[in-house]
Amino acid sequence: MTARQNLATARVAAGVVAFAGALRTRGVAVGVSRVEMALLALAGVDANDRDEAYWALRCTLTSSADEIAVFDAAFAELWVGKPLAVVPPPDPPAPGERRDPGPAASAAGPTAPAERAGEATDEGDEETESAGRRWSAVERLRELDFRAYDADELARASRLVAQLARTRPWRRSRRSKPADAGPYLDRRATLRRAMRTEGHPVQLAWRTRSSRPRRLLFAIDISGSMEPYARPLLMFLQAAGQASHEVEAFAFGTQLTRLSDELAGRRPDAALRRVAGAVPDWAGGTRIGDNLKRLNDVWGRRGLTRGAVVVIVSDGWERGDVELLRTQMERLKRAAHRVIWVNPLAGDPAYEPLAVGMATALPYVDVFMPGHNLRSLEALAAVLSERFPATASQPPRRPAPRFWSKV
Repeated sequence: MTARQNLATARVAAGVVAFAGALRTRGVAVGVSRVEMALLALAGVDANDRDEAYWALRCTLTSSADEIAVFDAAFAELWVGKPLAVVPPPDPPAPGERRDPGPAASAAGPTAPAERAGEATDEGDEETESAGRRWSAVERLRELDFRAYDADELARASRLVAQLARTRPWRRSRRSKPADAGPYLDRRATLRRAMRTEGHPVQLAWRTRSSRPRRLLFAIDISGSMEPYARPLLMFLQAAGQASHEVEAFAFGTQLTRLSDELAGRRPDAALRRVAGAVPDWAGGTRIGDNLKRLNDVWGRRGLTRGAVVVIVSDGWERGDVELLRTQMERLKRAAHRVIWVNPLAGDPAYEPLAVGMATALPYVDVFMPGHNLRSLEALAAVLSERFPATASQPPRRPAPRFWSKV
């Protein structure tokens, strides 16, 4: 583990300890064992994700339904980066009056002096505020539109994009593999096992169809209207190429350019510089129909689109022949397994696909989704990670029933 990873782990641990102290001041009994469980739970999830961090901490730091409301209030203040409010201690009991100390007092031990408690609370607030700022910064980065990114935010987003791009689609292979249970009887393995039981097939062996990664083809619009979104999406594409060799990359504006070789390598900044030198029509016009025709005529005949998941990233502004776009989308739909259209403009709740090019291509698209921020790329990764999605033209197959066959 590097020094940077050690520092990040120490900061998360300090934030959890401070958060546990804030919960104790609110009456929630949080001991050392629960803090250790919370740290182990955060190590198993993405601590930068709000939902995953919430459930990891809630499952380990609360023990009853009455504590959930207190936990939610404290967590909400922690996530937005505000200092946690300190609950004032109760008034001292009157002479002769007995008062139940409650679970918080029993967990925290003897009451500390007021000055010492104030010092501990201030330190915990500083640590919790620091953790809250980190979490809220990542959350802001996920919700921020790509057009508003500066150079530093783009560099920080590249690490998150690399994690998202590891997902890829899968397909069923014609080959089979051994399985504990499956639709096909493995006759040879069953006979080998029967030799141990005097020829009686007491234990059956089964096989199931294996899976392999499906080819993934990206076509990114680099015209002038897509320029603010092209760089983060090319970073996503470069990371996807690192995760699998079944990824093909194309850029189109006024002409189609294959970028699979330029995006190779482990450094996104170097890959983007090679792309800028290879693309002659960066920030130019858009001719989607002409570029799709070249994709189908040249690369489709080489088998790149056959059975592939094709992801088109464009705002749908077409300056060429609309009828040509319709014909080429129909050809692409017949050859590809799935067509996904990512439109950055769809992130606006008031957006409607009224552009002529977008309205023409939409009937041939299986999935239409936004692509304006990291949250939308997370949704794209979730769509790509579906192992065997069912479409209207290809209904899911029912598994063959188990049966005895002659061996």
